[in-house]
Amino acid sequence: ALSPLCGELMDTLTKAEIETALSARLPKCAVKCALNADGSLSVTVTAHGMDQFTIANINRAHYHGVSGINRLVREIREEMVIARQSFWLSSVG
Repeated sequence: ALSPLCGELMDTLTKAEIETALSARLPKCAVKCALNADGSLSVTVTAHGMDQFTIANINRAHYHGVSGINRLVREIREEMVIARQSFWLSSVG
């Protein structure tokens, strides 16, 4: 069966559908989404170490279907790595 996300634009998905798709791809994290009044998306990810990351003002129209969700997950993971490195560097110095 085809994924219900196959041809969907992220801006047509519900908050629950986006949370489900992101949670499935970030298995050790809790994912919460908020749809903002301007139509943008904010995602808060709580990682297993209780690290929390929020990415705000995501333009949902830029993320299409499964490949768009996968790209967003990759970008979230990159942001998490950068934030952890920044924290680690600031706590060492």
